[in-house]
Amino acid sequence: MKRIKRILREFRKSDLMMIATLTVLVLILSGILLIIFEKNINSFFEAFYFSVVTISTVGYGDITPHSNMGKIIVMGLIFFGMIFLSIFTAIISSILIAKKIKDGQGMGRIKFKKHTIICGWNWSVEGIIKILSETTTGEIVLINDLDSQQLNSVLEKYPDTNIQFIKGDFADINVLERANVESSQGVIIVPDNSLTSSQGADEKTVFATMTIKSISEKIKVYTQLNRTETIPYIERAKVDDYFISSQSVPYFLTTNIISPGLNSVIWELLSYEKDNVLRSTEIPKEFIGKTFKELSAYYKEKKNAIVIALIQYQDILKMKNINASDTSSIDAFIKRKFEEAGRMINDLEKKKISINPSDDYIVKEFEHAVLIEQNN
Repeated sequence: MKRIKRILREFRKSDLMMIATLTVLVLILSGILLIIFEKNINSFFEAFYFSVVTISTVGYGDITPHSNMGKIIVMGLIFFGMIFLSIFTAIISSILIAKKIKDGQGMGRIKFKKHTIICGWNWSVEGIIKILSETTTGEIVLINDLDSQQLNSVLEKYPDTNIQFIKGDFADINVLERANVESSQGVIIVPDNSLTSSQGADEKTVFATMTIKSISEKIKVYTQLNRTETIPYIERAKVDDYFISSQSVPYFLTTNIISPGLNSVIWELLSYEKDNVLRSTEIPKEFIGKTFKELSAYYKEKKNAIVIALIQYQDILKMKNINASDTSSIDAFIKRKFEEAGRMINDLEKKKISINPSDDYIVKEFEHAVLIEQNN
């Protein structure tokens, strides 16, 4: 309904409304005159039909004017039709060109569904686009304040990927709605290069996460942070996951001394261009309740893949459905009982990771398998 109203509003603003109104008046007037001067036209419907056919320059020939006045009316309709079609084509072309320019400047609205949104801009965005373009078939939407020419030079590297651009502040709810964030499959937020300090960039990331979650808590948000001090705030903003690049630096530097060669293995697994990659996948339902040994044998035999870990999302999925604002609901009752038992909600929302579990470990519902799998 909102979409229809917006189209009608734009239609009223344009010259098309005036042209359409004028055309209807001409058709009605010509129909009335044809009934008066043409004896072979017996009804207003026939006269109106004849006027429409004539003004569109189709001319079926099933009705022809016999009087001089009727012929003059027909000639006038033909000339008006030619002018009308020219003006109509020009207006439609100008609207389409204006929309193209608007979209190119990042001022349009996104109609994608299940797309990935990348907010902000820094050195890592090109790598994110590259991985998404190689591993998914979905569309990508970028939200940042880059100049359109600067952005186009980057997008030209990915001609086969459907990438759209929204210019503006990614923490602004209006900008996010233009990107159709509610219909996206996930949002990635990176520290914005336009901000001078790492603290300011993290603050904006937290605020953007809160804004997105205020639209819908179901929207998945994944962020990159600069500072570990931001972690408590980003967790309160209900982010789905976060990453701090500086935390990995000490590990990779010291690994070269402690376990030579391990860095190369890890980097190869993290690269989607190599023969083997890390992937997570849903576990087939028939293996729920079976042992980890049976699950590992299945993936090795069917996929030639190695299961290295299990991740459980059970509590997250269940707690997201609790309606805390309705104190009379059964969900609120369950939530209250959890709190009374000393099991805090924050603990429930943490992922449960089992790395290299024992062979007799029982696979649980809502668990995903982390695989080292051949990159097909």
